[in-house]
Amino acid sequence: MGGHLSSSRVGGKVTKEEFVEKLGKGTYKNIVVMCGAGISTSAGIPDFRSPSAGLYFKLKKYNLPYPEAVFDGHYFKQNPLPFFSICRELYPAKLTPTPTHQFFTLLKKKGMLRRVYTQNIDALEFLAGLTHDDVIEAHGSFQRSYCTNKNCRETYDLTWMKAEIFNPEKNDGVPKCEKCGSVVRPDVVLFGEALPSRFFDSVPGDFDKCDLLVVVGTSLTVSPFNTLVGKTKGNVPRIYINKTPPGKADNILSWFLSLTANIDFTRDQDLFLQGYCDEIVTDLCNSLGWTEELNSIEITSLE
Repeated sequence: MGGHLSSSRVGGKVTKEEFVEKLGKGTYKNIVVMCGAGISTSAGIPDFRSPSAGLYFKLKKYNLPYPEAVFDGHYFKQNPLPFFSICRELYPAKLTPTPTHQFFTLLKKKGMLRRVYTQNIDALEFLAGLTHDDVIEAHGSFQRSYCTNKNCRETYDLTWMKAEIFNPEKNDGVPKCEKCGSVVRPDVVLFGEALPSRFFDSVPGDFDKCDLLVVVGTSLTVSPFNTLVGKTKGNVPRIYINKTPPGKADNILSWFLSLTANIDFTRDQDLFLQGYCDEIVTDLCNSLGWTEELNSIEITSLE
């Protein structure tokens, strides 16, 4: 394995070597993945719900009542322009899944994946080959958009929405329904809005069957998503892959807003692999002899 990959036996017993051996033998058949913004940063996508202070500065011209209003559901209904403006700032011109996204699809191809629970709204899991059934989007997704007119509710896909966002001259900066002319919004969860019912409905069955929990690219500071780590049975291994320990803020804004949580990752079956997601996943696949298979996972890039 590459020398840059560090691991720590949080609970004191599980080792990286044991984890790799069991994964390679196909021991796990119902892997549940929990992931966050850290798996998409190498694709050029920062955390939509925790953008940098610099991006908030760019929103000053919109005279927001408070910076976070740009992601507030109630404010969006009053003025959607700031939301779509910051989307243009955050979204890269080209969307391409990362090796970590490919890893999820590889687990599925090997018959090991039960479900991916994602905090991300960038839809990269789908561009890497996963289906709607494979993914639970805790905060919704840009994969789908809909007309906000209750008498219309026309739906649109990611390609349409991306084109609308990056061509503000054709819609005054706000995507409009081709059918009725009302505002079209991505099917994402803004502040003050309820999480999708599918999220809550799926948790009991998935986590009861889960035989390996892989938590990757999330600081586990956002509730109720972070509570899922406690839903597995006590003897189920939990692997945590991230730059920072669980429950610790991993960006300046999160620290400023005191986004921390007391996450118990001290079971005997817990393992913390600290570092960048893509590097760790690539090294794991190298140890498993899966590198060629990982690289062969077909992805779609959206420009």
